[in-house]
Amino acid sequence: MNGTWAHIENAVINIGVAAAAYLVLLAAAHPLKNRLRVPLTFTFHIFAVLSATLIAWFVHQARGGPYVDLPWMMSLRDFLVGAWAVFLALQINKLLARFLWQYAMEEKRRVKVPKLLRDLAKTLLLLAAILCVMKFVYGQQLGALITASGVVAIVLGFALQNLLGDVVAGIALNLEKPFDIGDWIWVGDTDGEVIEINWRATRLRTRDDNYLIIPNGNITKQNITNFHYPNRVHALKCSVGVEYGAAPNDVKNVLRQAVRRTTGVLPREPRIRLKHFGDSAINYEIKFWIDNREASDDALSEVMTNVWYALRRARMTIPFPIRDVFMHQPAADTVEQRRRADAERALRALELFKPLDNEQIATLASRGRLIRFGRGETVISKGDAGDSLFLIVSGQASVKLAREAGGEVVAGTLKPGDTFGEMSLLTGAPRNATVVAENDLRVLEIDKDALGPVLQEKPVVVEALSRLVADRQLATEGFFKQQQPAAEAAATRARYATTVLRSIRDFFRI
Repeated sequence: MNGTWAHIENAVINIGVAAAAYLVLLAAAHPLKNRLRVPLTFTFHIFAVLSATLIAWFVHQARGGPYVDLPWMMSLRDFLVGAWAVFLALQINKLLARFLWQYAMEEKRRVKVPKLLRDLAKTLLLLAAILCVMKFVYGQQLGALITASGVVAIVLGFALQNLLGDVVAGIALNLEKPFDIGDWIWVGDTDGEVIEINWRATRLRTRDDNYLIIPNGNITKQNITNFHYPNRVHALKCSVGVEYGAAPNDVKNVLRQAVRRTTGVLPREPRIRLKHFGDSAINYEIKFWIDNREASDDALSEVMTNVWYALRRARMTIPFPIRDVFMHQPAADTVEQRRRADAERALRALELFKPLDNEQIATLASRGRLIRFGRGETVISKGDAGDSLFLIVSGQASVKLAREAGGEVVAGTLKPGDTFGEMSLLTGAPRNATVVAENDLRVLEIDKDALGPVLQEKPVVVEALSRLVADRQLATEGFFKQQQPAAEAAATRARYATTVLRSIRDFFRI
């Protein structure tokens, strides 16, 4: 009977000691988790249970409790000590992650520690714990163990040499840091955004939103171009061939303006270089800067598109690189004649040119210039000097006005048959708004040199034009919406018409 009570008493004491030790460990971990933000997870509870169990066992042994010398008890103790050492290494790794990697490196020095380095430190801690258990708990000689492990390592090394090479290359990449997560890099014959760098491989997101996995060993054997280091700004280049009849300096100015007006290109002076004289054209290199590598294809496309339109407007051709000879029969209705007929019909429909007869309309159409603009290109800018009018033949354009708070607001949309710039044509006044092409835009430009001879031949037309321009200006200012006596309104219109008439005569020296 006494023996039974002794066993019960030992069991109660052991359970009490274990429970007390467990609660003490939980109390000690509470400030670490809540105040110091140490990530203590379920592995800590396992570690606390193992620690409490071993403390109870040692108390039981110190008190001379029964069964402590039995073989199965000794084996159980060794197993618990080994497991305790492994979970102790895991808790040390959590402290290392919080106070070294996160606090000392990332928060204080602003240095992001690669995940690969953290995993390596965790592996070394676990390996050290296992070696200590083998040495001090199971009494194994580390020399023999290392020798045996070396033989196994050699065999595995031959079998896994490619995998191990990738792992070593991954460690080198994390130490040298030629690129980081989020960088856009070029490796081999492909480029993409770095999504992940792990032990074996690096994962990229390509332009097509595909995920490409490249072994680290392959990356270290190739040249790496990092488009985000030391900053995201980098240059792009493209080439274009222009006819021999165009002066190089004129071509450079046209190409430079085309690049400046391209969306997505940084406001940095583009560089235009004459590269060489080809068989059918003079070849130029265009160099410009962007800060978004992912959109580089779109930027190149937009630049080349604007270059085509700019060269077309400047009447500079891009020769065909061919030497075939074609014989053409004269056509009764050429493309130029059809365009001139379209221009004449459009001019006759304009109220502004109603005072002109058919001969004068035909003269304007022949002297006018059909030019094209691409989507997003600026046709005219507010405040620029000008002496021409534009008639929209096809496409649409937006009229933009500056806001007092800054920026621009779209004031209206121009469609085929609409005109803009008449005040600049007739008086030489600066442009009063900015007009931007919404899509492919074809316009007929009538300038002072084209209209001047017509007005010189028939000065009576000037008065009719002045009245029309004055009415359009008054309509723009909201004059006709005001309730005024008829006599006062007529006097105001007459003053405006007289002012416009004087400006037209001074401008054209009539």
